Amino acid sequence: MKVTIIKDKSEKNSNLISAILQLILGIILVFNAGSIITILFTILGIIVIVVGIAKFIQYFNIKSQLKIENPQILYSAIMYTATGLLVIFLSNFIDNAIRIVTGIWLFFIGLNKLGNAIAWKAKNHKHFLKELTISIIFIILGLYSIFAENAVLIFIGVLLILYSLIQLVNYFLNKN
Repeated sequence: MKVTIIKDKSEKNSNLISAILQLILGIILVFNAGSIITILFTILGIIVIVVGIAKFIQYFNIKSQLKIENPQILYSAIMYTATGLLVIFLSNFIDNAIRIVTGIWLFFIGLNKLGNAIAWKAKNHKHFLKELTISIIFIILGLYSIFAENAVLIFIGVLLILYSLIQLVNYFLNKN
C-alpha cells in the first residue's frame, strides 16, 4: 500500500509570507531599533490617553444623566491621561532606564555565576569551565546592554533575519 502526502499550497505560501515579514521586521530592528522603541511607547501612550478620555466621557455622562459626581472616575481619567502623556514624552528616558536596569541585572547574574565558577574551581568541579564561560557571557552582555543602545533589539533583529533566511532557503529548496 502506497501512502501519498499532499501538502497544502496555502500553507507553503503563508510560510513564505511569514518568512518575508520576519525578514523585514529583522532588518527594521537591526537598522532602526531606536525609533521602534519610540513608536511602541508612543502607541502605548496614545492607548492610555484614549482610556483616560473614555473615563472623562464616563464621568461627564454620569454627572449629567444621573446628577451624581463620582470623583474617583475623574481622578482616574486625569491619571490615565497624565500617564499617557508622560509615556509619550519620556519614551527615551523609559527606554534608557529599561536598558540600564536590564544591563545591570545581566551583569550581576554574571558576577554571581563567576563566584560559582571560582568556588567550583577550588573543588575541581567538572562544571567549572561551563560556568566560567556562561558568567563571562553574562558580564559582557550586561556591559554591552548598559553602554550600547538597543543591543537587545538589534540581537533579536539579527536572529529574525537568520531565521527568516533559513525559512526562505527551505522554501525554495522544497518548492517542488
